[in-house]
Amino acid sequence: MPRAWKDIAENWENLPLESYKFLFSQAKDRFDDILGESTSLTEKSIGLGKITIVAMSGFVGYNFKTNPEYEWIVLLSFLFLIDLFCVVILMFPKGVIFKGSPPEEIFCTYLDNPDYTETEKTTVIYYHELIRYQERIEILIKKNTQRQLFYGVALITTVLSTLLTAGVIISTIFSHHP
Repeated sequence: MPRAWKDIAENWENLPLESYKFLFSQAKDRFDDILGESTSLTEKSIGLGKITIVAMSGFVGYNFKTNPEYEWIVLLSFLFLIDLFCVVILMFPKGVIFKGSPPEEIFCTYLDNPDYTETEKTTVIYYHELIRYQERIEILIKKNTQRQLFYGVALITTVLSTLLTAGVIISTIFSHHP
């Protein structure tokens, strides 16, 4: 179980500014990686969607010429529907948490305190932004994990439906030409 943020950064005000800069750059890099993974899943799902549409179009088009067995139509229709459902889920806006924070979130309550030095004010900004980065990273990891499951199902159903469509078309061709 992950430790609470307050337990990790118990004496955050004692960290030197250079440490905050390093932590911030690492948090930004990690967030960018996770956001890139999310974008990659979306791009791959678009490719799966294209393959599915082509396979479905081929099956429907060929269906008008020959009448494959009813079981094949039901099975392939079921696979196509599952596949399209997963691909659509992957392509809808996924509630991406945007990079950076609006000024109203960065401007913390303590920044106008005249008792704080410039370094202390900068430290407060880094601290609060690091907390936001950690929250965004955790949310995106959860979303990406869910999206990877849908992508796995979409990949399997795309491959199966494409292979079965090709198999039905080829078997129909060979069964009509002795």
